[in-house]
Amino acid sequence: MSEAYSSKTNIYEHGIAVEDDEYPKSLALIATAKLPIYSGYSLSIVDFNEQSLNERAVHLADVKGSCYLADYYEEHDLRYCVLATLYHLNRLIDLYVRLTQIFERKHPLGTATRGNTGDPRIFYEIDAFLGASRRVYESIKDVLWKHYHYPGATGKWNSFRKVVKSPHNIPPLLVTELDKSWKAFGKKLADYRNCVAHYDPLNDGETTCWMNWHGDRWGMTVKLPANPHEQSRSAFDFDSGPEALSYCHSVACHLVELCESIEAQMKVASYLANPRMD
Repeated sequence: MSEAYSSKTNIYEHGIAVEDDEYPKSLALIATAKLPIYSGYSLSIVDFNEQSLNERAVHLADVKGSCYLADYYEEHDLRYCVLATLYHLNRLIDLYVRLTQIFERKHPLGTATRGNTGDPRIFYEIDAFLGASRRVYESIKDVLWKHYHYPGATGKWNSFRKVVKSPHNIPPLLVTELDKSWKAFGKKLADYRNCVAHYDPLNDGETTCWMNWHGDRWGMTVKLPANPHEQSRSAFDFDSGPEALSYCHSVACHLVELCESIEAQMKVASYLANPRMD
């Protein structure tokens, strides 16, 4: 699937695409074609301050000078996982926009008050996003072990959850940040990913995408269950769950910020700024 956007296009929540300075009231901007996009993407995804996540992500693991590639595997792997996460979010946004525009053409203003469509690709990309974003936490774990484990320590951490329980030499403020990140984002993300991988898909047996009016524009809503830890669609609570695109966007914003925070730590920043070729 390939999307071509005007250089004036902004994308808001629910897949609502607008031109120039129009904007749907009360909805957050999530992507734009007005900023540099970078190869492989059709949009520049933006954070809550409307700054490019694409640009921030490509500058992760920015080594200052020539280096041996093997010396930076962990940092480059982390950037890879973040970029994969943004890639799947980009594809999800493309699908939201395309399906919403098709629905708008078939049901113009005044012809319906609510509706739905269906496309399993929405759920394919949600699943892919959850897997890629969950991997970011495990790549973070590897970067932290590389820079902060006790000299002579063996075995590594076998999961991100073990990092805050046995932080070795990680600075205390960073340990607190990692703990807050896991509690606010990582735990629910892990529950979603584990449910998809080992139990039930995150739907009610159908791939329904609901259409509702947002001002004078159609927008799409796909609900994720509020309780993925139940691991069974018969117990899922969709009514209280998050909207999928908004949830994925918030996760992506947080993960880029977290990775930048890790790379700003004195020990990691110094390693990136002073490559060793001896």
